[in-house]
Amino acid sequence: MAKKFYAVQRGRALGIYLTWADCEQQVKGFSGAVYKSFPTKEEAQAFLGDDKVVINEPTGDSKSAGRSGATSVKGTPSTAKNTSSNTGTVMDVLQSTITEGALVAYIDGSFNKHLGSVGAGGVMFYNDKQIPFSFGTKEPMYTEFWNVSGELLASMHVLQYAVDHGIAECHLYYDYMGIEMWATKKWKRNNRLTQAYAAFCDTVLPQVRVHFHKVAAHTGDTYNEMADQLAKQGTMKA
Repeated sequence: MAKKFYAVQRGRALGIYLTWADCEQQVKGFSGAVYKSFPTKEEAQAFLGDDKVVINEPTGDSKSAGRSGATSVKGTPSTAKNTSSNTGTVMDVLQSTITEGALVAYIDGSFNKHLGSVGAGGVMFYNDKQIPFSFGTKEPMYTEFWNVSGELLASMHVLQYAVDHGIAECHLYYDYMGIEMWATKKWKRNNRLTQAYAAFCDTVLPQVRVHFHKVAAHTGDTYNEMADQLAKQGTMKA
């Protein structure tokens, strides 16, 4: 098998890793991780944008990989900022998934007081394709709960897409915690909107393994910002 160099651009510890096991420890479960494998060290270094990046030797112990003392790019801790590079590509996002063939999506919701409409929007990544979506509604059931409705509608859109296309795994990135909490019943569902969302998730979660990823809103995360704009556009389509 040809040797690979795994470059972690955004993760727990940035740098170049010689084994997938060590690389995985830096990106698995890390929200918005960005990494990619290359056949040569030079290509990996070019991806990180710093010719002084130190290659991290394999630890031989997957449990200690995250504590291997990996050298960050320019000595900056990888957890210093919860943002992603504005030069990120579709492939970068796809390669941040744990399992090949998983659906990755960033979602958001919006409410336009002037129009009295809710907007849902986001961008999905699947099979090397970027699939944006944006739609809106003026139905009272949704306008009553403003942008929260948009968030939940966007989540349901993505999960329904996964079901319709037979996708077994989905990574869902969002900036409103209710997306996960109502789906997993960790928050009380005390109105018709959250009850409907929870009932929908009850039918989907047995079919799709969903990984929930909370991201900070308006911090420069490329795809979170894109989802925000698409959601705002959705309010105009109601």
